[in-house]
Amino acid sequence: MSRMMKLAALTCGCLVAGMTAASATTLRFSDYGPNRGARAAALEWYAEQIKERSAGDLEIQFFWGGSLLGGKATLKGVGDGVADLGTVIGFFTPREMRAYNIGDLPVDNSDIWVGLRAMYALSTENETMKQEFAKANVRYLTNYSTGPVQLICNQEITSLDQLKSAKVRASGPYGDTLRSLGVDVVGMSQADVYQALDSGLIDCNQNYYYSMLAYKQYEVAQHVLELNWGQNMSFGVAINDRTYASLSDKQRQVLDEVSSDFEDYLAQKMIETDTTAKSKMVDGIDGKKITVTTLSPADQQTLIEASATAIDAWVSAAKEDGIDSDALLSDYRDLIGKYAKEQKESGYPWTR
Repeated sequence: MSRMMKLAALTCGCLVAGMTAASATTLRFSDYGPNRGARAAALEWYAEQIKERSAGDLEIQFFWGGSLLGGKATLKGVGDGVADLGTVIGFFTPREMRAYNIGDLPVDNSDIWVGLRAMYALSTENETMKQEFAKANVRYLTNYSTGPVQLICNQEITSLDQLKSAKVRASGPYGDTLRSLGVDVVGMSQADVYQALDSGLIDCNQNYYYSMLAYKQYEVAQHVLELNWGQNMSFGVAINDRTYASLSDKQRQVLDEVSSDFEDYLAQKMIETDTTAKSKMVDGIDGKKITVTTLSPADQQTLIEASATAIDAWVSAAKEDGIDSDALLSDYRDLIGKYAKEQKESGYPWTR
C-alpha cells in the first residue's frame, strides 16, 4: 500500500510539473541583428533574468537577424502581433515615432548610462511618448544606445576647421550638423566604409569605438577624432499592447523590473566594451594602431551650438505633427541633467 501511495504521489508530481511547464508563457522577440556583440549578449541576459525572476513562468524566444520581421517592419509587425515584442528603430519610422526620434538628436548627452536612464524615464513617464507608442498598438519596455559619436579618419584631423577639407561619411542629424559647419558629408552604409576609407573615397567616418573594431576600420584608418558627441537612442524594445495586457500581474511586474534593470546592465557592458575596443586599437592589432585626438573644449562648444539647427528642425517637424515638442525637449534635457547629477554625485549603479 505504501508503495502504491508513493507511486501515486510521484505520478501526481510529474503531472503538476508538466502542467507548470505547459502553462509558461513564451514571448516571441524579433531582432534585426545577429546574435553577437554587446547588445545581443545583453538581450540574452534580459531573457535569462525574465525567466529566472518569473520562476520559469515567462520566457523569451529570439528570432535573430530579421528572421521573423525586418528592422523596418518591426514596429508594425509587433503592433499587429506578428511578434510579441521586438527591437524598434525610430529612424525607420520617422512619422510614426516622431516623438521617440528625440533620442537621435545631437543634444549634449554623451554618457551612455545617463542617456539610457533619461530615455527610459522619458518613454515610461511622459504622456506624449506613451501616447505615441499606444497609437502604434505597442508599449515601450526598454532602450538601447549606440554610445557617443566619434570620427575615424585615414589622415590626422585635430579640429573642426581641418574637418572642412575632408569628405566625411555621416548620417542623420549628426551629418546635418557637420554639413552646416561646411563639412563635405556623404551617405554610405557601414558595410561599405572600409573600402571607401582604404581607397580615399572618404576621409572620415562617423562611428563608435566598438563598431570601429568590429568592422576592422582601424586597418585602413589610424586616426580617431574623439568627439564624444551625443548618442543615437531612438532605438529600443516594444511589446504588443494586447500581449502585455494578457500577462498576469506578476508577469508584468517581472517584465517591467527587468526592463528597467536592463538599462544599468547594458550601460555597464557598453562602457566596458567601448573602453576595451579603444584600448585594443590604441595598443595595436596586427601592427595597426590608432591615435586618438580629443576635440578641444572650444570646438566641442562649437559643435554643441551648431547642433541647435538639427534640433530646431525636429522641433518644427514635431509641432507640425501636433506634438508639444518644446515641452518634450525640455523634459528630456531635464532628465539628462538629473541623471548626470546623480552619476557625478554617486557614480554608476554598478560601482556603488
